[in-house]
Amino acid sequence: MYLSLIILPLLGSIVSGFFGRKVGVNGAQLITSSGVIITTMLSILCFIEVGLNNIPVTINLFRWIDSEWFNIIWGFQYDSLTVNSADSYYIWWILAVLVWIQLCKVDFLWALLAIKTDFFGIEKQMFKLINNKRRTSIAECSQLSPFIIKSKTSFLNNRILTSRAYSTKQDKFNMLVDPDLDTLKDDNFFKWFVGFADAESNFIINVLWKNDKVSISKFSFMFKITLHCDDEYVLRIIKEKLGVGNLRRYKNESIFNVTDKKGIEKLIQIFERYNLNTTKYLDYLDFKKAFIIYNKEQNLKIDLVKDAILEFKKNMNKNRVNFLRPTDIEINKYWLLGFIEGDGSIPFFFLKKGDDPLVPTFSIELSDDQLPVVLKIKEFLENNLGFDSYSMFKLSNSSIMSIIKSNTREKSKPSVLLVIKNIKVLHNYLIPFFNEMGFLSKKGLDFVDFRIITNAIYNGAHRIDEIKELILKLSYNMNNYRLSTNKNPVDILSKEERDKLIYINPTVNYLFDGRQRDVLTNKVLHQQVSCVYEICKPNNEIILANTLQEAGLIVKVSPETLSRRLNSTCTTSEQYLEIKGSLGLKIRRIGVFN
Repeated sequence: MYLSLIILPLLGSIVSGFFGRKVGVNGAQLITSSGVIITTMLSILCFIEVGLNNIPVTINLFRWIDSEWFNIIWGFQYDSLTVNSADSYYIWWILAVLVWIQLCKVDFLWALLAIKTDFFGIEKQMFKLINNKRRTSIAECSQLSPFIIKSKTSFLNNRILTSRAYSTKQDKFNMLVDPDLDTLKDDNFFKWFVGFADAESNFIINVLWKNDKVSISKFSFMFKITLHCDDEYVLRIIKEKLGVGNLRRYKNESIFNVTDKKGIEKLIQIFERYNLNTTKYLDYLDFKKAFIIYNKEQNLKIDLVKDAILEFKKNMNKNRVNFLRPTDIEINKYWLLGFIEGDGSIPFFFLKKGDDPLVPTFSIELSDDQLPVVLKIKEFLENNLGFDSYSMFKLSNSSIMSIIKSNTREKSKPSVLLVIKNIKVLHNYLIPFFNEMGFLSKKGLDFVDFRIITNAIYNGAHRIDEIKELILKLSYNMNNYRLSTNKNPVDILSKEERDKLIYINPTVNYLFDGRQRDVLTNKVLHQQVSCVYEICKPNNEIILANTLQEAGLIVKVSPETLSRRLNSTCTTSEQYLEIKGSLGLKIRRIGVFN
């Protein structure tokens, strides 16, 4: 009994510390808590026997030195002073531990459920469903009450400040990198999470071997997301929102993983309702089938079970050769937002240097087996950015929104890129589209800088040498340059320089027919035209031409003459140029992407 006072807490800490993965979370909690509780009970008995009854106890373990009259023995001596001290120590210890456990339980349940409702009865229904361990679907929970993430406002603000984000005077540049999660609906968050998982997650099946290194002991299943340590708060939000998983740090990486059975089951519920769109969906299907087989039949002596799970594992992730998906690809704006926030795998915003003028570019790059996903993203953007019919015609007959296949690089697969470089599409459509949602990761800071750069170039300010240098300087504050692990020197823009980029006066005006006029010289910039040509026949049939050359061929007028006559005749958006000797045809220039 007396030795147990020392051994039980030590044994509990050893088991939970060194064998936590073996015994699991519940096992570690049971062992450590039981050890502390038993120690407390035994310390009370020791207090009664030694402290109150004044019966000292001596336990000799072994002799150390035995030399005639000189003897030293290793052992334990329990007297009134020792027992009183030990008793006081363990009582306060167990009290503190138990109070801490209760606080952790309360905090965990609040983070897991986080119910925001004024109807106490709804809360009771939610707790009743969970306490009865009923298989409650996400849809059922959503009908009862919305889940809410507790946004770490002060922590996120600190991250934003350290990442060199500045507030400005104009509302259109006062972007909060993280969206208001207290008002974000569950449906939108799960769509964002699935898109983020499509970009950054992995489904892993691990084989645990017996001591003989030949026989399989068991299988473990893991869902894993690894990000740069600067985005750790994103994983914290995901963990709090889902109420499952663990978060750890390894070197410069933050890792979120889910390994327990209940956590995997909850993820399966989410991915069953909100489908993954990349080939990761196929990995998920194999992962889910293996998980179901394993938990339905855990007798690993059956070779069929082992072989089936090993076959699933062998064909997952980088070993996959079959890319035929059984369901259609469904793109939505929150999935797309989560997908492009996947850090490290998708180049998002960058500035092409070396050309004049500078070219801001939006790009998504995936391996060539993901071509169907890239095509669907392109289709989604064309249908949801709000283009009019003339702009859609221009998109369909140009490379403004293009898909490019890249050459194979050493030790890497061929890739496909969705690229958008048109400044009007970026400024008037793409940026406002993402502006409505907001970002969680540090990509939001890149988006803020990219928006400032795009706005400056759209207004022609980059033609001023000083502003051009500031744009280049700001571009070296973006992407990997802003990481805390970046070892290269970074010349950070001051607030004054940043404001100068934001508030610079435009040097160009955009005309109704797609042309640009220099503010200083009042001359039209002929190389900067974004338009289509509408040709009207006498019977009111409309023909659209993509270029001036195509329009000239239709109306049988040289491009130079046609351009000159359009410039001098059509002074309003509704005015047509009548072409003599061409069977009554008339033509006008129409600006696009306005």
